[in-house]
Amino acid sequence: MLTKEQLLDEAQKQKQALSVMGRWRSWLFVLTTCFVVVAAFGLQRSVAFGAICVALAVACFVCLLVVNLAIRNGRRNVERMLDSLKSPPLMGK
Repeated sequence: MLTKEQLLDEAQKQKQALSVMGRWRSWLFVLTTCFVVVAAFGLQRSVAFGAICVALAVACFVCLLVVNLAIRNGRRNVERMLDSLKSPPLMGK
């Protein structure tokens, strides 16, 4: 079992990792948007180029969803860790 200091340290490290993942999410959103715009113009000029951009936009969007899910679950995990510090330990069981 982790000590209180170790648990707080782990929660802090996870919060830092979530911050980095938040930046990834922002960049993935921008990248997805750019690919959608380029795909819209690309489909008018060259179907092959537009299709490639659509595929890249879909791939970026899927990555965006995965990172968003990881952030959500990571925040829940940090909350549980901090909540476990607030509740008194069970004795005798």
